[in-house]
Amino acid sequence: MNVYRRSFYNYIILFSLLAILGSEVLSSEIQYVIALLGIFSLGILHGSNDLFVIENLNSNSQKPNFYKSLFTYLGVVLSFVAVFYFIPIFALAAFVIISSYHFGEQHFHHKLQNTQSLWSSLFFLFYGLFVLFLLLSLNSNEVILIVEDMTGLLIANQFLIIVLFTSALGSIGLFVFLSKTNPKLKASLFPNVIYLILFTALFAVSNVVWGFATYFVLWHSLPSLKDQVNSLYGTFNFKNFLSYFKKAFPYWLASIIGMLVVVWLFKDSKNFLSLLFAFIAAITFPHIFIMRKLFDKN
Repeated sequence: MNVYRRSFYNYIILFSLLAILGSEVLSSEIQYVIALLGIFSLGILHGSNDLFVIENLNSNSQKPNFYKSLFTYLGVVLSFVAVFYFIPIFALAAFVIISSYHFGEQHFHHKLQNTQSLWSSLFFLFYGLFVLFLLLSLNSNEVILIVEDMTGLLIANQFLIIVLFTSALGSIGLFVFLSKTNPKLKASLFPNVIYLILFTALFAVSNVVWGFATYFVLWHSLPSLKDQVNSLYGTFNFKNFLSYFKKAFPYWLASIIGMLVVVWLFKDSKNFLSLLFAFIAAITFPHIFIMRKLFDKN
């Protein structure tokens, strides 16, 4: 299993290196198209099959429960879209915090014995914040414009730097503390340092969309898809992934249609990037809690 996991991440590293090369040789327009294709395919797919995951997590699932889950799920997503429209600064802050936790959890949940402890949760949060604000800080001019368009708030570059260094110190301290009782985490020090060097190089040479898409698709969505397929079908292979995709396709298509509707409704008041990140936030919010349940089961 460890050999298979290393092979899986070797491919992710290879494609990340290609993304760094692509940021230098591809035009901004081509990068934009490839990034959006990645986000709308694997990126959205990994979070669009949540209802199927819920159904399989509950062995006693009945149709009424499924429909209840469906309406609850849609209600949460639509509510988050509404909050993003009416109270954007609150929604953006919530998205950053919750997504950061989720990014850290996805990356390290295999390495910790007790993922529900307070210290584990803080570690997930600080690590996710560190990676996210590494991207934001190295693309601060773009990020400041996007945040201003989404919320009307002009943030200072110093704020991004402060959060970056605070989260870095928190990540290091909690990594050292948790390594004392989690040998798998301690053994992962060297590869994770390499990963962070790779992230820094990627974010430094790329624009915010290319950098976010590379991390979101390769380092978050693909491992999440792998975990979901393993949990639902027992092992990750092409056949089981195809089965997962067939189940996920209606939800994925509904998500894409929902995104197009959001863009059409607010195209005159917000730019596309603002709408894209708002929509990702909306479908990420319930997904995080569902994945938390999946991790607890496993």
